[in-house]
Amino acid sequence: MRALTLSVAAAILAAAVTACGGGGGGGGGFIPSSSSGTTATSTAEVPSTPTASTPSTGQASTSPTPSTGTPADAGPEPQPQTDPNTNTSTPFAPNSVRLESDQGDFVGAGKTYEYSSANSILTVTSAGNRLSVRTVGDQTWTGEFVLPSSATRLQTGTYSNLDRYPFHNPIFGGLSWFGDGRGCNTLRGSFTISSVTYVADVLKAVELSFEQHCEGVAVALRGQIHWTAYDKTVAPGPVNPPPAGLWEPAAGSTPATGNYIYLVSDQADFIGSGSSYLFTPDTTPMSATVSGGRLTVNGGFGVSFWTGEFMTMNSLTKFEPGYYGGLNRYPFHNPATGGLSWTGWGRGCNTLRGWFAVDQVRYEGTTLKSIDLRFEQHCEGLAPALRGKVHMVF
Repeated sequence: MRALTLSVAAAILAAAVTACGGGGGGGGGFIPSSSSGTTATSTAEVPSTPTASTPSTGQASTSPTPSTGTPADAGPEPQPQTDPNTNTSTPFAPNSVRLESDQGDFVGAGKTYEYSSANSILTVTSAGNRLSVRTVGDQTWTGEFVLPSSATRLQTGTYSNLDRYPFHNPIFGGLSWFGDGRGCNTLRGSFTISSVTYVADVLKAVELSFEQHCEGVAVALRGQIHWTAYDKTVAPGPVNPPPAGLWEPAAGSTPATGNYIYLVSDQADFIGSGSSYLFTPDTTPMSATVSGGRLTVNGGFGVSFWTGEFMTMNSLTKFEPGYYGGLNRYPFHNPATGGLSWTGWGRGCNTLRGWFAVDQVRYEGTTLKSIDLRFEQHCEGLAPALRGKVHMVF
């Protein structure tokens, strides 16, 4: 993985190089000859090498001066459009983030990603002339976009030949998009704010596109961001009834009454080692606790101790019947879909994909009284699976 840290001494050296006009970074031709070499200060991590970024030979803008931008109209709070013929309102377009990565681009790994408030958590914040975007889904991304220091808040316009935030020249602005464990050491890029709305100096909507090139190479990561404070979309709940054909225990493999944990492991499954396990209270210590949409199940003792974690999507505050699918490992899961993890005998998945299905659940008020669920998990994207069923009455 590319290192993103640098000693303080090296950072001071890089600042000195910029002040002297050395290298190809520090604004890439934007710095006037009388520039004092002013640099941005930050406590964030710094690049692993003091090498200045080089203008991209790809599709990044090479305009010699950044746009001064146009102040956004801060008129009355926008309302949904109403059709006078039907007297119906047109809802706001849902929030979205789309990323398109060229083959060979390090950050996006050559893939396309689509996020909305229905499949991820999208957070947009602004402070003065800086916009921060965070997307938490099956991957986690962070974007930083900073306008020239002459701007006091976001303005429409195109801002070009920018270096990596927070090591950019503040006169011209900066940007950075990173995540999923990857980021640029140096970059050159641009972003365009096509529309922005404030109400009483509070950001309410923004449309932004960007392009960045790591380490001066031609391949790029491009993105489009649409955000409005008026989108109230939340992640959908579980699919009920669950899809047909999901795994179920074989007839007679589980007790007819009483609490139990039943596990069955494929050959070559790392967690269960190809064996089956049945835990009941009369032979094995068992426990289960619930906190909101999280259920923790424990069974066994000594080295033969198992723990299961089941987490609903963040739109729920308690378990509902149905199928929770496309899950990643808890607690590194997508909060909009939920997560799970089953570990034991000192073994656990580094990454996993799986599902669980709640066949029956009963609450008295907010107190969980009983639950039946099935699950399946695959470690490291492999075909062998660990499957199980949990029946608990509290």
